[in-house]
Amino acid sequence: MILSSANAFSVLSDGSQARKTGSEKELVLARVVQGGIPVFYCVALQDIDDFGDANANNLKRAIDDVFINKAKVAVHRDHYTAALVSATADGASVNTGIYNGLLTQIKKDGRPWLINIHCVSHRVELAIKDSLMKNKNFTNVKEFMISLYYLFKQSGKFARHFYTTAGCLDVQVYKFKKVHGTRFVNHQRRGVTDLLHNWIVLAQTIENSIANSSQSAVSSAKLRGVLKKLEDYRFMSVCCLYKQILDIVAHMSLIFERNQLLSFEITPTIEITKERIQDLIDSEAPSSVASCGITLEDDSSIKCSLPRTGHMKRKAENREYATVTYSGMKNVGNAMATIKSLKSDVLPSIQQCLDARFSSFSHEVYQHMLWLDPANWGDVKSEVKSLQFLASHFRVTVENAGGIKFDESNLEREWKDLRVTVKHYYRGVKARALWKRVFIYRRNQFPNVCLLAEIVMSVGVSNCTVEAGFSHLTAMLTDRRLNLNHSTMEDLLLVKINNLVWSESDRNDIIEAALEKYMEPRRKHKLDKPSCGLGAPIKRRKRKDSGARAAAMART
Repeated sequence: MILSSANAFSVLSDGSQARKTGSEKELVLARVVQGGIPVFYCVALQDIDDFGDANANNLKRAIDDVFINKAKVAVHRDHYTAALVSATADGASVNTGIYNGLLTQIKKDGRPWLINIHCVSHRVELAIKDSLMKNKNFTNVKEFMISLYYLFKQSGKFARHFYTTAGCLDVQVYKFKKVHGTRFVNHQRRGVTDLLHNWIVLAQTIENSIANSSQSAVSSAKLRGVLKKLEDYRFMSVCCLYKQILDIVAHMSLIFERNQLLSFEITPTIEITKERIQDLIDSEAPSSVASCGITLEDDSSIKCSLPRTGHMKRKAENREYATVTYSGMKNVGNAMATIKSLKSDVLPSIQQCLDARFSSFSHEVYQHMLWLDPANWGDVKSEVKSLQFLASHFRVTVENAGGIKFDESNLEREWKDLRVTVKHYYRGVKARALWKRVFIYRRNQFPNVCLLAEIVMSVGVSNCTVEAGFSHLTAMLTDRRLNLNHSTMEDLLLVKINNLVWSESDRNDIIEAALEKYMEPRRKHKLDKPSCGLGAPIKRRKRKDSGARAAAMART
């Protein structure tokens, strides 16, 4: 009913092989506008094995089956064709192939107006991979974090030694996080932040382990290799610069992951990030290490202040800190030249990669969406032209909208009236709050403008919600739940994801429907009387001495 009544919606999809199930799953979500607010609904979890191999043709069949099959969503085929305004997927060639990719096939299926979007969060990840990870210095940092993750995962003894050392110093340390695999930029930022926080404690732990001969010969050699990296001040400086870069890029990535940006707001966010990177290039700070809270005492000693054990749970003003030091740093003199070289060579390449990866958002269709934010209001004529452009681009969608007969001739009059209304009643209200109020209280007054606003707000640019859905599915499939049926997996996932957008009445309706289903009378099955075996009736035997015992009891 939700998609059937929506005038416009977008489809977001991604595929993954769920944990130990051995089959490819395609998770399909829909973004719709309800009461002026864009929301995401989990529509279905498709088992691609039911359609064949995981190629573009079968993926499209699986997605079409979700919306057309009555057992799934039951949207009329014409409405499914006309109301779909955008499709979003990650950058795999099976999805974004120019000639035969999934998104291309959906567009060719009678939707020339469709906006195909490569997930913006994946674009950021690829931009970092294309720029930073092509430099050996930053590649070494990531490989070092991966090796530490497996060192602590595979050696419980060394992990206990690490936490014991932190306890003796009375400082807070953190677990080394997984930074490889399918991880957005913020995961890497958190990983290098914890590495720099634990740096001195980890170096002291390794020194104690080697001195006490508590490790095997192989482990000792591995620990010496780790310690050699920790004692390299040049390597530490590269780690600090890596953190500074990720702090800037991860801020943008987190904004994308919240899924609160509209499609025309992507380009300004990219420009702000590029400006911050340029500020880092132009910065004349003497050292990247100092920006991470680590101080160089002399040519071989560093120190930093760490919160005492358990004090991170306190408010900032109530925390106490302890100063820890470490001597034995090397290559101090070479660090400054390395950082200057990386700033001049690598940082401009990040800006270029961001421009290349997000060039598609300079398309004119996005430029004609700026009117949605009152902060962009200026010339009325140009704004009306933008409205007319969108009405022409999404002609089929607006003409097939339910509950309204779109009249393009009234657009200019409605837009001028809306501007006057906002000036008197909603001055200073931000875009999202403004359209929420307009949709709830004044949609009948501005039906044509609201329809175009619904189309613009229904365009989804990030697949983060889909990725979160697969994370929920992985959490469900524990070692004792690996034999779940596909339908059970799908039902659990639908409840988990959609619970965030269901209203109280929606939840009550679902519970009542479930109760009615389970309270239906079931046909009783009668078992045939078995002639032998465990189900055969048991005949009790009389004891031979029952008469004698009865007589004895009577005499007594």
